[in-house]
Amino acid sequence: MKFKLVRFFVLTSIVFFFLTVGSLSFLQQKVAVNNLIDTAQANHVDLTKAFSNSLWDDFRPFMAETRGLSREALQNHPKQAELYQKVQHMLKGLTVLKVKVYNSDGLTIFSTQKSQIGDDKSQNGGFLSAMKGQPISELTHRDSFSAFDEVVEERDVISSYVPIYEKAGGQPVGVFEIYSDMTGLLANVTQTQYTVVGGVAGLVLLLFLSQFFAIRHADRTIEQQEREASRAKLQLAQQEKMASLGQMVAGVAHELNTPLAFSRSNIELIGEALNQLQPAMQWGHKLVEEVKQQPEKGRLKLSFRAPELRREAADYDPDLLPEEVGEVVNQTLAGLEQMAELVRNLKDFTRIDRAKVAHYEMNKGLDNVLYIAKSVIHTAIQIDKDYEDNLPRITCMPSQINQVFINLIQNAAQAVDPENGHITVRTRADGDRVRIEVEDNGSGIREDDLPHIFESFYTTKAPGEGTGLGLSIVKEIVDQHGGEIQVQSTVGEGTTFTVWLPVEAQVDNNVAQAA
Repeated sequence: MKFKLVRFFVLTSIVFFFLTVGSLSFLQQKVAVNNLIDTAQANHVDLTKAFSNSLWDDFRPFMAETRGLSREALQNHPKQAELYQKVQHMLKGLTVLKVKVYNSDGLTIFSTQKSQIGDDKSQNGGFLSAMKGQPISELTHRDSFSAFDEVVEERDVISSYVPIYEKAGGQPVGVFEIYSDMTGLLANVTQTQYTVVGGVAGLVLLLFLSQFFAIRHADRTIEQQEREASRAKLQLAQQEKMASLGQMVAGVAHELNTPLAFSRSNIELIGEALNQLQPAMQWGHKLVEEVKQQPEKGRLKLSFRAPELRREAADYDPDLLPEEVGEVVNQTLAGLEQMAELVRNLKDFTRIDRAKVAHYEMNKGLDNVLYIAKSVIHTAIQIDKDYEDNLPRITCMPSQINQVFINLIQNAAQAVDPENGHITVRTRADGDRVRIEVEDNGSGIREDDLPHIFESFYTTKAPGEGTGLGLSIVKEIVDQHGGEIQVQSTVGEGTTFTVWLPVEAQVDNNVAQAA
């Protein structure tokens, strides 16, 4: 599948955009909320100090008085109302929603929400942290919340546990818990977050658009270059095919020339014989006419003028007998049959009179290929056929499959010694595929060349002897047929190309003819 640069850029940019905006939004909110919590906690610590300075004289004896009291007695203690008034007055105008005071045992001795007085918070994490001298805060959203004399709804609340010290440097003697309303501040943080994220998203979008147009231009340039490269490759492939076809045409022409030459010579000889036999045939014709005119029991009388007969028989060759003319005709017919066989094989090789996709008999097709190949390779090279009988027919484009094996056989012929070369073509059924091997005893392929032999324009031949497209085209054709090609080679011993082709291949009739 063709790589689409613009599509890839758009998809990755969208993913990057959402990751960037999401991460930025999350981090900005995280930082803003943490800053908000830190600021609120600092304010709560300051408020606790102010509380200690203002009300500690009231709470210190109260802590002692209430130790050991029951929950009910603690809630109904007459001091609660007085402390409530003082705390409410002290926090008037602030965003504080609730205040609790715990003694060192974790007992809630005071709360602006009366029902919570007497609660045991000794195992609460916030209380335990504050008793160790470490204030701790938490931001939560409350659907409803009791705040002094009213119940508020849908509030974002920061609660802080702050240690209470009786003297500086000492151990905490209690814990002050404060709940502050952060709804408005958090809304401002959210609005700021939207503004910042929106601004960054806009900048990223502008960057995307600028890059998009640049990438689209680059993509079009690459596509144009690919089309030009494809046209160049097609032209070179066609040149490769024409060069191969030229060799085959030359070989076929040579094969045709011999029977054509002696057939022509025989026809000329027959023409001369007919000219010499013409007087005799005329005499014979006259004789036949005389015989037809005579009665059945009558006697035939012939008369010839000697000078005329002597003149017509002057050029007659008594050695040219009708039997010899018949033999010459038979030789000519044999030559014509040889030429017809060559044409039939050539036609089967090119498949010019058949559909592009057809059911192909591999053994018969290879016979045609070898017949044509023999016209372009050295006559001393031995070619052996090791076919498996009853191979299943394969669905393929016959002309392209022929091109695969004419290329492999020609390569093998070029790799072997012309005087001692040996090529074996082998076929086997292999499951739902057919395996074809072209083996030679040639010079072999170097190990460092093997990984590259199917690459376009890569050739191990001498400069000017090959374009480097032959095996590239072979692999492309095999791949288009859903097949596989492998090579094994040992330098100095030979090479074996193995092709697997599926019996039922899905081949497109409109497949590119570059191959």
